[in-house]
Amino acid sequence: MGRLLDRLLQGSHAYRISREQDGYTLVAEPDCLDEFSDLVREPTNHAGDDFIVFTTSDGGVGYTQMFVVPMESLSAPER
Repeated sequence: MGRLLDRLLQGSHAYRISREQDGYTLVAEPDCLDEFSDLVREPTNHAGDDFIVFTTSDGGVGYTQMFVVPMESLSAPER
């Protein structure tokens, strides 16, 4: 995995991580929404080669969740 993805998966006081079947869900801690939102912008702008991301907005200019899918976990369907 790339350095940015590795850094995200190390965790932070600003969010908790849940392992999912095809990736990871990062959920903001309620008292750290601004910090989490700032953190989400970097992977959103640099996703593509190592991972893809899907974000959940707080309805304003921030984020409450981010689902991260490492590209290595995606495989072509078998025929």
